[in-house]
Amino acid sequence: AHAAPASAAADDAATPDAGQAPVPQLTRKQASRINAPIRGMVISMLVLILLLLPFLWLQPKPDAQPYRAHVDVSEEARFAGDQAPFTPAAPALGDGWSANYARWEAQSQDGVPLWNVGFLSPGYHLVDMAQTARSNPTWLAQRTQLIPPTDERTVNGITWQIHHRDASGKQDEFTAWVGELKDSTVVLSGQAPSAEFEHVAGAVSGQ
Repeated sequence: AHAAPASAAADDAATPDAGQAPVPQLTRKQASRINAPIRGMVISMLVLILLLLPFLWLQPKPDAQPYRAHVDVSEEARFAGDQAPFTPAAPALGDGWSANYARWEAQSQDGVPLWNVGFLSPGYHLVDMAQTARSNPTWLAQRTQLIPPTDERTVNGITWQIHHRDASGKQDEFTAWVGELKDSTVVLSGQAPSAEFEHVAGAVSGQ
């Protein structure tokens, strides 16, 4: 009388819970078919990288030095002289120096007609020269970035007011030299060393 319940209990223990879904089992062939696209993708990427490596190795390294345009400042100054009410400066700066641009701006953004030249030093520092006969306080403030005079230097008989700001926070280093010629005002500006500013100022003053 007691054997039947014991047998039933044993059957219940051997039978899996009806509420649990059976775990699917993949065969070796099915697993191989699933992994095949992944292996193919990896192999394709490796082949592509191997094909690109020779081209990357053969590419020339980028030149870290700025572009030198070698503009003929003397020739451009002669053309500008036909329009400018002053003598456009064309200083001879010597070996290693060049000019990236030289232009007469009758309608500049500042509203002041000016002769503008960008000199590139042997050390690849740009010294911008702006020359005008119609200088005014607003124009000078813009050209010197509102920096008050911090020093002055007399070069070849011309006294230059120096406006300098060291780099700090979000502001970059900046220098401007302002000199008064007989017929015009010249502003030299940029981030060049003091010696290079003095070299350009000396060439401009000695003309």
